[in-house]
Formats: sequence, structure tokens, C-alpha cells
Amino acid sequence: MMRIAFGCFLLCVSATSFSYSQKQASIWYFGDRAGLDFNSGQPVALSDGALSQFEGSASIADAGGNLLFYTDGVTVYNRQHQPMPNGRNLWGSYTTTQTLIVPKPGIQPIYYVFTALADFDSFGSDSVGFHYSIVDLTLAGGLGDVVNKNVLMFKNTTEKMTAVHHANGVDVWLVTHEWASNNFRSYLINENGIESIPVISSIGRIHVGGSNLENVAGYMKLSPDGSKIALALAKIVEVFTFNNITGKVSGVISSILAQSKLGKSYGLEFSASGKLLYYTTIPGSCGFNDSENPGELWQYSIETGKSVKIAEYVGSLNALQLGLDGKIYVSRCNDILRESDYLGVINFPNREGDACQYVSEGVSLNGRTNQLGLPGFVQSYFHFPDPEIDMPNVFSPNGDEYNPLFRPFAFKNMIDADLKIINRWGQEVFHTKDVATGWNGGDSPAGIYYWHIRYEGKNGKAGVAKGWVQLVD
Repeated sequence: MMRIAFGCFLLCVSATSFSYSQKQASIWYFGDRAGLDFNSGQPVALSDGALSQFEGSASIADAGGNLLFYTDGVTVYNRQHQPMPNGRNLWGSYTTTQTLIVPKPGIQPIYYVFTALADFDSFGSDSVGFHYSIVDLTLAGGLGDVVNKNVLMFKNTTEKMTAVHHANGVDVWLVTHEWASNNFRSYLINENGIESIPVISSIGRIHVGGSNLENVAGYMKLSPDGSKIALALAKIVEVFTFNNITGKVSGVISSILAQSKLGKSYGLEFSASGKLLYYTTIPGSCGFNDSENPGELWQYSIETGKSVKIAEYVGSLNALQLGLDGKIYVSRCNDILRESDYLGVINFPNREGDACQYVSEGVSLNGRTNQLGLPGFVQSYFHFPDPEIDMPNVFSPNGDEYNPLFRPFAFKNMIDADLKIINRWGQEVFHTKDVATGWNGGDSPAGIYYWHIRYEGKNGKAGVAKGWVQLVD
């Protein structure tokens, strides 16, 4: 047997020390009772959700990819799609951009639900501000109970929040942003709970103003490796470096001017490699239908500093979110034309320009519909390990049940690959993009053959692997 593992030993060690249960991001609930299940490797539409949410939601699964609970920031629903005891009236909102669920580090099944209510017309009321609530899954027969609700962290909040694991691979950084300030707040979450004193980083623009206070909205995202952070203001996307050891935001990477005539910046997502940033500009909501002012999807290269328009859509292009398949999903909606029942998909987010292959009708929601938001997750759930292939060096397609196919023993963390088989005279005898299914030998005679695999990992690492295999009668 020939084993090939891509990435040097040091990279493998790094990936191991910075790895998590990615299955926790397997189940999504969002929009008007829409949902997706990624457990099969590809998204499958769900129609059992109880959530109807205009903007941000959050969901969480266990290490096996089984749903635990989800929320719209106002109600917490258990895995049976019923409100948890004490799970109503959280101080989020159906119009808050982001909501997050963060597991408490340690062995106890305790989860924090973070909500923001930036309702500045009612400043001074108890509900305004950034809050957390605690879910204990040991209660209610394992279905969970909200045991502490609406604990105030600070008042002058925007609707922005994101999270990533600490460099130690265990603790988590929660990052938020103040209103009427240029302060980022980074809260460390460890086995003892939430550190009460945040790390303050005063950098970038002051978040204030904009038509209808629109600078309070828009997404903020950390890159999956925890090295960068980006946020959307009304007409600007700002990108900074982030230190996942100290929690500090520093080093302005870029300030991107949104080039849309009417639209404002809204959705954000890094490619899994962290080298490309995608952002949307939205001219209106799901009821907006103006061919002169379409929604737009842009790609920004961290290395070159250039932005490229990837797509336009008559309607609204909204939130962006990485999936466990390495693709980025795009909330797209036009209720007037009844085109809100598909997500757009960026098939190869680590590739520049049109090579990223955006598809507008990428995933059907089976009649359920998008709104503006998609569920939020701890971003390091999408910090994918290096590609790995484990190939045999002999197979025997002679009609018995032993080794009838030449196919990988392991084929992991791939987003794209193709396999070529070449005979000893240099002639190609087989080619497929379905590498996992492999080669059955066809009409080829017994002998030595050479295989060639071109691969691209979910994390953007790409290359070519070569070897030989013996076909035995």
C-alpha cells in the first residue's frame, strides 16, 4: 500500500493543534423556515425548521453532526424544533445582522448565545446592548434549558459579532464592535467562562452615522485561521490583522470602497485560505427589483489589493457563509419575482476572478425562502486540514470481491480533483473527476499503470500526486 499525505510534518502538526469538531457547523437554519444539512458532504435542504428570521440566526450541532439547537436571537429552539424552557424573549431581534452560539470550552455541554439589539431610538431601556444567555443541554432530558438570560456585556453596540478559536485550539475569542466608537472588543471564552474585561483595539473608522443608522448593520467576519478580520460599513469594507493569541486587532490591511451606485456593503466571508475576501453590496431588501441597481458580489485579493466583480443579480445579494464542503453560500432574494428559494454558491472560493465559479441558483431550498441573513458560526470550524490521499498499489478486477477497484483508501479535505491512468507507453487509458469511485480496469490488460491526481484542498492547497499501481488478473 502506498500512502501519500500532502503537507509537511510541521503543517500537519499545526493543523492538529488547531483543529476542532467541524461537524458542529453541519446544520443550518435561516430565512423563512429554510435549512441545510451538510452531513452527507453536500448540502441537503431541510424543511423542518421553526425559525422565520429576516437577518442573523445561529445553529449548533454535536461532534457527530446531530442538531443540538438553533436561534433567531429572540427564541431558542431545541432539536425537536420547540422553544426551550425560558428560551423566549432573548434581547436580539429579527432585524439584527448577526447572532452567535459559542460552546463553553470544557466537558460540560454549556453554550453561550450572543445577541445584539442596537435600537438607538430606545437607548436606556434594558434590552438595548450586547447580551449573552446560557444554554445547559443536561437539562430537560437532554433537550436543553436556558438557565441564565440576557446578561448585559455592554450597551453601545453595533450589530456585528464574530468568533474564532484562540491559538491554543481550546479557548475562543468573541469579537464585537462598539457604536459611536472605533473600538473592537475581544472577549476570551475559556473553561471558567467569559472574561469580563475585553481586549480593546481602537483602530479604523468610528462606527457612526449613515442613512437610517446603516453603519450599525453589516457583517463582521474573522478568517478561519484567525489571522484577519473584516467588517462592512455602509460604503466601506475594512480589513485588519487579528492576533489570535492576544485578541488584538491591528495593522490596517485595506479599506475597500464599495463601488455600487446605490447599494451598501453587507455580507462578508473569507475564503478558507484567508487569501480572498468576498463581499456583497445590497441595493435594497428582498422586495427590491431594479435592473439599473442590481445586487453585487465582489472578490478582494489580500495579496494584490484588487477587487473584482464576480456577479450581479436583479434583487438582493446578502449574507455570505462558508460551508463544510469548502464552498461559500450566498443569500439571494427577489420576492417580487419569487426567486428567493435558492442560495447562490461560490464553488471554488480560493480561486481568483471568474475561476471561483459562482452559480446563482446553486442550492434549492425546496420551497423555503431566503431573507437577508445566514447562520453564524465560530469561524475556525472552517479551518480545514491539509488534503490527504491514501492509494493502494495493487488491485484485481477479476470478478471476485477482493480489491476489485483502484480507488483511494482515504480521500479527505478535497474540493476538486481528477484522476488519470496512463499505461507504460504513455497513453491515457482512463480519466475521471470522481476520484473516490476510482477505476475498474476497463478492458486494460494486466500490468503496471501510472496514476496522476491533480487536487485542490478545501483550504486552498493544490498540487499533483503521482504513483503506480499494478493491475492483477
